Amino acid sequence: MTFDTVALCRAEPDPAAMLGALLAAGAELKMDTVKAAGLVQLFDPVDGRLLLSVEAARLVRVPGEARRLLDLADADDVPEPVWWVESRAPGADPQAADVARRFTAALVEITGGLTWTGR
Repeated sequence: MTFDTVALCRAEPDPAAMLGALLAAGAELKMDTVKAAGLVQLFDPVDGRLLLSVEAARLVRVPGEARRLLDLADADDVPEPVWWVESRAPGADPQAADVARRFTAALVEITGGLTWTGR
């Protein structure tokens, strides 16, 4: 099982915003990319375990679609259109969940918008 978070960004998360949020998640963490899958991953610097996988940003243009997908029918503050940035952390690792929360919160602080957490 994974711990999932979504940043629903008002502004497009450009490379500087993504890098800033990744560094806010943990400047000491090791970073790598999986280009074929469009992922950036963060790893523990000591034992090398995977802490977070972040997908490339996607623009959701259909009005109400982000609210529908995340079951936020009553949420009036979801930006439209919205940039959707999804991240996943191993669910059994509390440190990984903290990294996911820090990344998502930092990205939304930079771009505006709001966060959604799977649990």
